[in-house]
Amino acid sequence: MKEIDFFGSSKPRSADERERLISRFVPDPEKRVDFINYGFNYWDNPEYGVGYGGYSYDGRYADSAGRMIEHYGLNEGDKVLEIGCSKGFVLVEFFKKGMQVSGIDLSAYAIEHAVTEVQPHIVHGSCEALPWDDNSFEFVYSKETLPHLTEKQLRLALPEMIRVCRTDNIFLEIQVSNHERGQELVKAWDETHVTIHGVDWWRMFLAEMGFKGQVNFKILF
Repeated sequence: MKEIDFFGSSKPRSADERERLISRFVPDPEKRVDFINYGFNYWDNPEYGVGYGGYSYDGRYADSAGRMIEHYGLNEGDKVLEIGCSKGFVLVEFFKKGMQVSGIDLSAYAIEHAVTEVQPHIVHGSCEALPWDDNSFEFVYSKETLPHLTEKQLRLALPEMIRVCRTDNIFLEIQVSNHERGQELVKAWDETHVTIHGVDWWRMFLAEMGFKGQVNFKILF
């Protein structure tokens, strides 16, 4: 299991900025229901207080996709799957390079507002049971999705990712914090995170699951 970062230049919010927003956050009960169901308040409401606060396509992931294409030796026509693809902002960069793309996401809102080019290629559903045959893809990746799953769900989802990929070309970016205070802040920032651990826990878990792909641990706090 090799560690590599493809998304380090995508300009995420700083931990200090997130913590400042958390300190002022007072959840609205009605909006909270929509937030935890990955609706408008999760993705696009700048007044909710935490979370994305507006997530629109700006091409920020073009370089990241290019690095993945180069690293994995992907070619035009290859089949690529994103687990938890949200609005398809990463997936569309593979599409632009002539690859056959597929995505899956739990958020009906995100799919409805996905990039036009890839929207028809996104399935609404959970990654615990993927609707594709064995060995369907040259490359499978997931950006910041796994912490949204329970450990029980993870034990179903990871074998599914391995099943549908022809090789060990699977990349996972996982949000983590290595200390208790940081893990509390992760939950406060996005309460849809349910499996919140440090790097060591994830390394042991992935090894236990027989994962042989590549991973980046993104430290939120």
